[in-house]
Amino acid sequence: MNRTKILILIAFMIVGLAACNLPGSTAPTPFTFPTPDFTLTAIYSTLDILTVVPPPQTPTLPPAVTATQLAGLPSATPLTPTAPPLPTSTPIPPTNTPVPPTNTPLPTAVPPTNTPVPTQPLIRTAASMVASYLEKEPKIDGDLGEWTLSSYSITKVVYGKEKWDNAADLSAKVMIGWDEANLYLGVYVVDEDYVQNETGLNMYKGDSLEILFDTNLTSDFYVDDLSPDDFQLGISPGSPHVQDDPNAYLWFPTSIDGEPDDIRISGERQEDGYTVEIAIPWSVFEITPQSNKHYGFAFSVSDNDKTGDSVQQTMISNVADRHLTDPTTWGDLKLSR
Repeated sequence: MNRTKILILIAFMIVGLAACNLPGSTAPTPFTFPTPDFTLTAIYSTLDILTVVPPPQTPTLPPAVTATQLAGLPSATPLTPTAPPLPTSTPIPPTNTPVPPTNTPLPTAVPPTNTPVPTQPLIRTAASMVASYLEKEPKIDGDLGEWTLSSYSITKVVYGKEKWDNAADLSAKVMIGWDEANLYLGVYVVDEDYVQNETGLNMYKGDSLEILFDTNLTSDFYVDDLSPDDFQLGISPGSPHVQDDPNAYLWFPTSIDGEPDDIRISGERQEDGYTVEIAIPWSVFEITPQSNKHYGFAFSVSDNDKTGDSVQQTMISNVADRHLTDPTTWGDLKLSR
């Protein structure tokens, strides 16, 4: 408290004492203070403060609130942290599945959920053919009159080009069908002279047909060597004439080479060549056919114009770059349904 306030208090006290002694005033009733006079105590304390240097003050913490002081207050509910309940409509992702951050957009390469990821079949693009599904098996008798399928031209000379004159010398068309039991071929060959003096293993040295069939493109699409799922099958319309002892021979795989059972072959001689109908059980190729599946495939025709001799002079194919021992050069066959 400063000096001015002290002087004001003293003045008030003097005025009060004087008023008690004024005329007409009555003597005050004696009053016993139950406690010390706080005003005088404050004054003298103030005077003491002015003359005594107080000791350095040590800051003290406010007194702790006791249980008695809290007794009158309403009891507060203890705050016990509880985890919010998990939403019942949102499944929790598996522990091992990383969850992308909320603010991180998904990569644009991820297709929409309702859009299937396209699968690209492996296809030999050198030449493609389609085998149509047949509800009724054709009669294997050499007559192509009942065949109404699309035909594919066989005109690419792949061997002995110097011996080939023109399409009248050697050319062909083939139609291909299938069902659960067999692969069917209807073939019309234009050939001025029919010469076949061999059967079985050596039939390629005369007028004959050849089928190259890769049954498993997925496993060896880029393999340029023959594998056990690659087949080389020869068909002879007959020897020495068409329909005289027609037969088939499997050259590859060598583990099962020989004359396969149950292949049906029938041919007819035509003015400009010959026709052949063939039914090949799928067991020959050791597979079960699958609709819309692709297989490696090449169809070829060999020619011999030297009567009384056995020699392969020319070969034509549907694939221009056909190489027997390199399946990557073969064409494609799709079983359509």
